Amino acid sequence: MQLFQIEYFVAVAEALSFTQAARRVNIVQSAVSAAIRQLEHELGSELFIRQGRSIRLTPAGEAMLPRARTILADVQAARDAVDAVRGTVRGTVALGTLAYAGSVDVLQILGTVRREYPGIVIKLRQTVQGTRTSLADVRSGALDLALVSVPEEAAPDVELYPLHAEAIVFACPDSHHLAGRKRVSLAEIADEPFIDFPEGWGNRTTVDAAFATSGLHRTVHTEVVTFTMATDLVREGLGVAFLPESALQRGQGAGIRAIHTPLVWRIQLAHSAVRQATAADRVVIGEFRRVTTGAPLQVQQLHSE
Repeated sequence: MQLFQIEYFVAVAEALSFTQAARRVNIVQSAVSAAIRQLEHELGSELFIRQGRSIRLTPAGEAMLPRARTILADVQAARDAVDAVRGTVRGTVALGTLAYAGSVDVLQILGTVRREYPGIVIKLRQTVQGTRTSLADVRSGALDLALVSVPEEAAPDVELYPLHAEAIVFACPDSHHLAGRKRVSLAEIADEPFIDFPEGWGNRTTVDAAFATSGLHRTVHTEVVTFTMATDLVREGLGVAFLPESALQRGQGAGIRAIHTPLVWRIQLAHSAVRQATAADRVVIGEFRRVTTGAPLQVQQLHSE
């Protein structure tokens, strides 16, 4: 069993596509396919079920995946140790992002890391299914880090670094009967026709949890995946929405009233609590925290936390 075979196996298992895995490891697809076939031959068991262009892990593949990730993590740790002696940091960080990150300037952070640590490659992946999926990917190892929105201060098997918090407002059209109010309670608006993100998205989870805690029920009539679409629908009088206050301060607030609520939207940086962060991970974590808290953090400090 060769290290490159394990790397290719993990790439295919995470992408569930030989084509995408080949792009990830930067070699031709035929080489990836050949390496996986040889690995299966050596192990005496198929790792993937191939059905046309669709593939999925076999039970043997599912059993091997966490072990394979551990092997790659140990190899990276060895490289980090050698690089530390040389005074350098290198590695690849798979970073999941949100469609909207409030005041967190992701581009600035990426630019700083690129400039100060040219040996670090950050692979940016924007979520298409929300925080719940990003947390699952962090736990599984498909993502090294992810920007998430979790209402609680902790999540199982995940270390959360707080980055940003702001008010969630009740957004309604100027013609709404509550438009003149400065603040509303959840009970007053529970019967409204809501526009919201799909279940599993961080802001939706925050709102749903608040209603459940209050013993209230609401109905989501329309689901969207961007704040722009939400504000457009609210402006046209097609429903009301809960939105981060800053989302209405970026040229989206015309014709919409933002009324204060008891809710808060939080953004955190998530990392697995059961896998040791690589040196590259710690650099990225440190830069996010430095930019958002204003307190410079050393890579060594993060390592010892």
